[in-house]
Amino acid sequence: MNILITGSNGFVGSRLMWYLEEKGYKVFGIDNSEHCLRERHPNTIFGDIRNKEDYESFRNKNIEMIIHLAASKHDFGISKEEYYSNNEYGTQVVMEFAKSENIKKIIYYSTVSVYGHKAVPCDETGPILPDNDYGESKLAGEKVINKFYEEDNSLEIFYLRPSIIYGPNNFANMYNLIAMQHRKFWITIGDGSHIKSMVSLENLIDMTFWCFDRFKSGIQIYNVLDKPYITVKTLMNIIASHEGFSNPTIKIPLKIAVGIGLFFDFFAKILKKDIPINS
Repeated sequence: MNILITGSNGFVGSRLMWYLEEKGYKVFGIDNSEHCLRERHPNTIFGDIRNKEDYESFRNKNIEMIIHLAASKHDFGISKEEYYSNNEYGTQVVMEFAKSENIKKIIYYSTVSVYGHKAVPCDETGPILPDNDYGESKLAGEKVINKFYEEDNSLEIFYLRPSIIYGPNNFANMYNLIAMQHRKFWITIGDGSHIKSMVSLENLIDMTFWCFDRFKSGIQIYNVLDKPYITVKTLMNIIASHEGFSNPTIKIPLKIAVGIGLFFDFFAKILKKDIPINS
């Protein structure tokens, strides 16, 4: 089977390209960044999923599946317009290409952010209430694909909604926590009893491959996260159990911490930079 992967130089995409090739699949990739977090796959081209002309090299490649990873996804430094341009319109162009090439199998990487930030566990039947631009724009991408399915019920679609993804070469949410404990950052927020929803890169890759034998006409939706669920306190204790890492000793009440976070949010938006401390 020949597979097109969007966002193929990214954290997940660059791993998935080599993984699927090792499984015997022919992979092609497109990414709007030439920077790759690991060895770049030779079948990745530099291009923008929003530009229809950039798909020309994939025509007549007998592509049978698209795994759509490309997205705008940082906390700060991205405007609402850019989120929607990449995550909604970009998905529209991807699906137009799929339609033109009669590609029926689609795996769309969405996000648990479509549910919003909730204080209780939420499964696939939970209410859809995104509360940030990222979650709203990824949900808009799902709605784009829904419309294509309404026009063609033979489409075979998976929506994978991962939580925070962690693993080698990822320098985002989980990395920031580990780095703070390594630098002996002595302040923590609340009592650490809230759940840290996350999924390892390898488990996410395995889940993606798990879908391959389960395609059927229709839309299947899966949240993707690791179990058992663990609290932030448990996670920090795991990190602190390793040499060179330690737990903070000063605890700040949650409400006060959120107020401090809003202060950093203000400067992050002005500087258009993703700051590790935010509300």
